[in-house]
Amino acid sequence: MMQKTLTLACAALIAFAAPAFAAAPAGGAAFGVVDMNKVMQTTEAAKSVFNQLEGKRKEYQTNISKEEDALRSAEQEIMKQKDKLSKEEFDKKRNEFEQKVMNGQKLVQDRKRTLDQAFNSSMMDLRNQAAKVVADVAKEKGYSAVFTQEAVMISTPDMDITDEVISRMNQSGKKISVDWSAASSAADTPKAKK
Repeated sequence: MMQKTLTLACAALIAFAAPAFAAAPAGGAAFGVVDMNKVMQTTEAAKSVFNQLEGKRKEYQTNISKEEDALRSAEQEIMKQKDKLSKEEFDKKRNEFEQKVMNGQKLVQDRKRTLDQAFNSSMMDLRNQAAKVVADVAKEKGYSAVFTQEAVMISTPDMDITDEVISRMNQSGKKISVDWSAASSAADTPKAKK
């Protein structure tokens, strides 16, 4: 019974407090809320980035699959020749093969780093683009601040500017082109430090 009363009291407080969020007192601060995860996933610019990344990932995967097939064939050929080669010749071919395997593993790691770098850089560009739109909407609405949805425990729907931000970003037509050469160069940087 006590739990039920406490739950009803909390619900009543929230219900009566919610309208206070919507309208700021005269001369008071007004706030907005934006769901940045939704912005970062559903805008046309975001979809374009994801499509570019997926296209490059598929290209890399095709190349890696071809490399794996070539390695399998090379290994089978070495094993067929094992009995016909001297120990020195076999060891030499096996060492060459192992070097190719290591190069293949390095290629896979390099491609993964390039994709990660491209994703991070593109998401930073997208976030900066979204921040400019959020700032414009906040200025027009006279908001003192705009919070991300994750930072707000409770708000009224009229404080949410997410759909407006998405709409404006889509209308601007700004796309983000993934800079693969910069991503590749940045992905190579850790190796230079080793």
